[in-house]
Amino acid sequence: MDDQVLVTRAAEGDATAFELIVRRHAGDLFRLARSVLADDQLAEEAVQDSFVKAHRNLTTFRGDASLRTWLSSICYRTALDGARRRPGNVVPIDAARPDPRPHPDVELRLCLEEALGELPPDEREAFQLVHVLGYPREEAARVVGVPASTMRSRVARARERLALSLRTLEDSVTGGST
Repeated sequence: MDDQVLVTRAAEGDATAFELIVRRHAGDLFRLARSVLADDQLAEEAVQDSFVKAHRNLTTFRGDASLRTWLSSICYRTALDGARRRPGNVVPIDAARPDPRPHPDVELRLCLEEALGELPPDEREAFQLVHVLGYPREEAARVVGVPASTMRSRVARARERLALSLRTLEDSVTGGST
């Protein structure tokens, strides 16, 4: 069954249709919320809140964009609201590292997460939507509510900053002898 049929049925009160919508899109929304909030529990709450909002507003879905894009927009705004309300209790990466010499894969992931964390929020979100979550740039632009050209430039700037940040990190690790 396609999404438009499910939306129509769910808007008419068909609980099974809405359950299918949730099953079909929950994974994508969780990954999106997780990329914004960097916390599994908060991401799950944002996804639940997003589906509640979507259910209340099913009759407003016009089909101009895909259901995935519409739901992602709701989830993105919900996650951003959650991030704004969240206290700034960020644990430094060094404090989260139990072993002073972690496995190289873990070290690389931590370096990438640190580099992503240093990006301006709009560039980090653009990079994650496109390169981590796999949204086409045009769809990512609709999710965030910006023109496609803005999304393209944010992704490009994020890639440039990440490349520079990772080169700087590599130089500090190797002593500049690459």
